[in-house]
Amino acid sequence: MAAYISIDMTPHDRDAIAEYERNVQPILESYGGRVIARDEAPIIAEGGRSPRLAVLIRFADKAAFRRFYDSDEYAPWKEFRMRNASEDAIVLDGPDGV
Repeated sequence: MAAYISIDMTPHDRDAIAEYERNVQPILESYGGRVIARDEAPIIAEGGRSPRLAVLIRFADKAAFRRFYDSDEYAPWKEFRMRNASEDAIVLDGPDGV
């Protein structure tokens, strides 16, 4: 079963997050990750969420996500992102065909 990570991000430095996205994209793809949606003006339907950037990424399964997230290649970029943005993220199971 596919896994999806839903990310609500508030960048503190938009240029840094653009650099992060450029550098992480090839790493993400090498672990089978694919950006499904990216929106800098998401509609907040309910609740107190207030992201300035929302992203949805698909992986083959949760294990593939975990390999990416825990990888040595991603580690410095994860730290870089945490210094330059605030975010909440969840990983959930979903359909394979998306």
